[in-house]
Amino acid sequence: MGKNRGRQLHLSKEHQILRDVKSRRQKFKKILSVLQDYHPNPQFLNCLDIGCSSGIITTLLGEHCPMVIGMDIDRGALYDAKEHSPPWVQFFIADAMALPFKENSIHVIVCNHIYEHVPQAEGLMDEIYRVLSAEGFCYFSAGNKYVVIEGHYHLPFLSWIPKPLAHLYLRLAGKGDFYYEEHLSLRGLKRLVRRFRVHDYTLSIIRHPEKFHATDLFGRKTFLRKCMVWFAPCFYRWFPTYIWVLTKK
Repeated sequence: MGKNRGRQLHLSKEHQILRDVKSRRQKFKKILSVLQDYHPNPQFLNCLDIGCSSGIITTLLGEHCPMVIGMDIDRGALYDAKEHSPPWVQFFIADAMALPFKENSIHVIVCNHIYEHVPQAEGLMDEIYRVLSAEGFCYFSAGNKYVVIEGHYHLPFLSWIPKPLAHLYLRLAGKGDFYYEEHLSLRGLKRLVRRFRVHDYTLSIIRHPEKFHATDLFGRKTFLRKCMVWFAPCFYRWFPTYIWVLTKK
């Protein structure tokens, strides 16, 4: 087992925000708003939450879908998730690189900031493509390598620099020994999802934060937000996060 994979076994302990109910509920509202915008009536669909961690978002999805499955390799997080979930929400210890489902069997997949944590992102996307039904869709949120403040450790330019320097940077900052995350640029992300048709919600969320429950990120109607909307397309390649819905071509 590689160091990166071994670390994921206890990821929720290192990043306590994954267990924070308030922040997870806010994240869920964003996810659900995109899912409902793309498919206004998802009640009849099954749903898979890849890398569900403590299962807070998974359980909330269970209020809108009759069958929801959360999966992760973090046993401790899944143990907590099972303690607080209804019977129609199931949790499994499973590897995102080898999803335990048949081809074309899942209608909705949530892949929320997962690609950078797996040993091989191409393998993850191959598995999502395999199990996603022909009519299904995948909520895919992805961090950008060229974000100024790295999202996991909140250090400037951490994801930009070569790995040996990133490990040293993390140690000097007192935030860990190894920088395991493997972020991609916008170009790399587009290459990663090349097998899918991409429905891009990123700019729509900036333009309509009330609709997509993103006022905590972009604020309400102010002059500053208007400027952000006007100039956002010019800086798209530098956005910290992209929100895409993926479907099979």
